[in-house]
Amino acid sequence: MVEGNVQAWITPKDRVVLEAYEAHWDRRYPKVKRIIFENKLFGDREEAMRLCRETEGQVDIVSHIRPLDTLKVAESPFAKVVKSKDVKWLRGIFNLRKKESKWRDIRLRKALNYSVNREELWKYAAKGNAYNLGGIIPEGAFGHNPNLSPYPYDTEKARELLADAGYPNGFEVKLIALEQLRVETQIIANMLERIGLKVHYEILPDPEFWRKVNTVILDKPAEEQEWDIHFFTVMDAYGHTGACLMPWNFIEESGIRWIEYDSVYEKMWEDMKRTVDLVAQEEKIRQMVRYLFEQDYALNIYTPITLYAVNKEVNFVPYKNNVLNLTETSVTDKHWSIRAENQ
Repeated sequence: MVEGNVQAWITPKDRVVLEAYEAHWDRRYPKVKRIIFENKLFGDREEAMRLCRETEGQVDIVSHIRPLDTLKVAESPFAKVVKSKDVKWLRGIFNLRKKESKWRDIRLRKALNYSVNREELWKYAAKGNAYNLGGIIPEGAFGHNPNLSPYPYDTEKARELLADAGYPNGFEVKLIALEQLRVETQIIANMLERIGLKVHYEILPDPEFWRKVNTVILDKPAEEQEWDIHFFTVMDAYGHTGACLMPWNFIEESGIRWIEYDSVYEKMWEDMKRTVDLVAQEEKIRQMVRYLFEQDYALNIYTPITLYAVNKEVNFVPYKNNVLNLTETSVTDKHWSIRAENQ
């Protein structure tokens, strides 16, 4: 066991310092003496990345970096990229609650799912750092339904559905997303234009985005929200797909429902969460996955791989729930903090 200092950054407050409890009953721990969360860098990802790549003793871990960031990290003498295949779902959510929403027509929702070229997104947005290109919850997730066939990329079929719904010449569409999904949103906007839609998109800061998406704190009523699709990555924080991926955006209880109230799905949700037997519960989640897929409530994309920039002398162990839990993380005897102690 090697003891040392590990710096990282999350939120909130400018700086949080955690000191190890040396008398822990399990003698395997603690593996580091001190953890420093430099939260003042939370709003300046570029500076955090620069410090990790170009210096020692400033930033040891930057969590949830963008695929484009990995190219610079790979060239760093101080940092490396750590990847984790976690249970996530990058999806676009249709706004069915706005006044006279076009998206209540399932043909339009299907058309957009046919318009997404996931291989192109995988190459140019994720830079290969994604999997589960079918866009449905990934293999290995609790409740994964292997019997669903993902939509193929088919612009001709998408145009046919638009025409069948009464929009042979397309219509205007407004997309919104957070900064971390800027590239994906730009590429998807181009794909939607290929089938004849006129696309506008906005990249919003966190507070403004959530005031348009979280129905508890909306800046104006749901029926007055102008956006058509918001892009969002939801992750499995509990190791239970049904508790994480299935309710968001779809049930009243979640606080961010953007479909019309669906009594069928609400009943499926209540039935699943009251089921104690895990085998039966997982089968009910599979049926929920199928129902959401057949209703086309989401623009299904893929599962992004979680990426971290990490000092080369830090043995970083990521957790599947995406929480920056450093219990198993340690440093080598070449780490800057160990070298400083030995001088």
